[in-house]
Amino acid sequence: MNRKTAAILSLALCAGILAADETPSSKRVPEPHPVKGPIEVHAFYYPGTEQMAEWDQVDQTLPGIKPLLGWYDEGNPEVVDWQIKWAAEHGISAFCVDWYWNRGDQRLNHWVEAYYKARHRRYLKWYMMYANHNEPGAHSTEDQIRVTRYWIDHFFKTPEYYTIDGKPVVVYWSFDSLDSDFRAEMEHKGMKPKYGDGAKYALELTDRMAREAGLPGVYFIDMYHGWTYMQDRIDRARNAGYQAQMIYNFDTISSRIAPEAVRPGDTASIFSYDAVVAAVPKWWEKTSRDPSFPFWPMIPTGWNDIPRSFEQSRVIYGRSVDKFRKICADCRAFCEKKGFKRVIIAPLNEWQEGSYIEPNEEFGFGMYDAIRDVFCEKPAEGWPKNIVPKDVGCGPYDYPAMPHLARTAWDFDDGTVQGWYRNPYGTAYLRNHDGKLWFFRSFKRKSPAIRTRLAPFAAKDFSGFRVKMRLQPGKSKKSQPTGKEMLTLWWGTDKTPVFSTNGAKPGPGGVTLPTITRENRASTPVTVDGEWREYTLDLSGHPGWTGQVDEVWFDPVELQFTDVLIDSMSFIPR
Repeated sequence: MNRKTAAILSLALCAGILAADETPSSKRVPEPHPVKGPIEVHAFYYPGTEQMAEWDQVDQTLPGIKPLLGWYDEGNPEVVDWQIKWAAEHGISAFCVDWYWNRGDQRLNHWVEAYYKARHRRYLKWYMMYANHNEPGAHSTEDQIRVTRYWIDHFFKTPEYYTIDGKPVVVYWSFDSLDSDFRAEMEHKGMKPKYGDGAKYALELTDRMAREAGLPGVYFIDMYHGWTYMQDRIDRARNAGYQAQMIYNFDTISSRIAPEAVRPGDTASIFSYDAVVAAVPKWWEKTSRDPSFPFWPMIPTGWNDIPRSFEQSRVIYGRSVDKFRKICADCRAFCEKKGFKRVIIAPLNEWQEGSYIEPNEEFGFGMYDAIRDVFCEKPAEGWPKNIVPKDVGCGPYDYPAMPHLARTAWDFDDGTVQGWYRNPYGTAYLRNHDGKLWFFRSFKRKSPAIRTRLAPFAAKDFSGFRVKMRLQPGKSKKSQPTGKEMLTLWWGTDKTPVFSTNGAKPGPGGVTLPTITRENRASTPVTVDGEWREYTLDLSGHPGWTGQVDEVWFDPVELQFTDVLIDSMSFIPR
């Protein structure tokens, strides 16, 4: 083999180009050297960066938090091997991974697929947090059978899937969505179910199918929502068949539980991490009243959702390794006092929400080291050395930058999304469907649903914007149109980006929230009735329609559970 061929092969190995059944790239990631302690440390993992568009919003607003893996491709098994190595060498033994399913339609499953191709997966267990916050009617007996069969066939019997007492663990995000859909089904059959009977029916169905498949059953965990701890919420989950509870994050609640730690000038939306340090031990104590129904102690990782919130940011400032280390130390002491054997980091990598501790440019390995130092027993030979991909000639793993496409019209006839990307918070299932752009407005948010970057074009050459689309309302009462719905178009130019901190004044803790270029938007009423309609925005006299346009953000309607189908979009030439 000559030098040139060897160099190409080496690059292919590190970049993950070769197929898994040839010479897997992950062979290059050094073998992990796990460290452990008496308490299992787990972490919520959000597989939310399936393309550069999601990272781009972080890069635009908080570039200093860039992961040491780069703006990485979560679907690359070699990336997952680094995540496994770093987790195992810092005492994290399992990931609870957000998992999405809507009547057989899956999304954000790229990380799990890459995990099962990773060389080092035996060093880290995983289990799902079933993110079942779908539209009303998404759950049914037929669907429960289908999703349970999928779990049994693909996950439950694999050695990598985490179990308690031999039972595969499933965490459900929404008790209410599960329960209400099944109660509606039961009522349709003439039954008179009580609150909780629907969830109980669903869990018993899954548990029975698991037993019939040779498993000892399923260990269900309820995701708790709300900022006060109430006995009826414990009882409802236990009676339905759940065996424990968790909470996904710990943000606004901190200032309410520990108001004494809130600094002068802080607000309900912007306050010091000191409040988190003071509040979380009180939360552990409050939620540990019933040892027969454990509420897993949670280690919060902060909050700063500037990248995703557009106009409604909430920031916890002043986070540091030392403060995080104190939370870890307090948590271990609490677990030893109460007899807890498991804790959950909440979460590990919600980069768009500012809840992250994965090794990054801001803290290095500091947060991981804090977990290791507190929860693990130091080996006689010392802690494993923290190494990064470049130390062994691998990486980088960054996605290519978002393309700036030279287009002002979109017809979607080529079967692609033609450069549009979903807002990661509020839009789901963006794809081309039979030559049309289709997506689902999953949450009601005052932010655009989709966005694109463009090769600059002169605003003066165009007089308006036209879109032909169909808006189908959801079944929920909360998602029924009122007749006041609007579509909104935002645009950025070479001088006025849509989303920036230009001219913004620092607030509490020196936090500077992004400002929205309000003059660079236009709206018009829409009709949400499932019919095809064409809408036109007149931009010719708009004061913000000047300069070189280089980005567009679009929201067809601010209405939850709306099914959106777009036939065409275009700027109208003068």
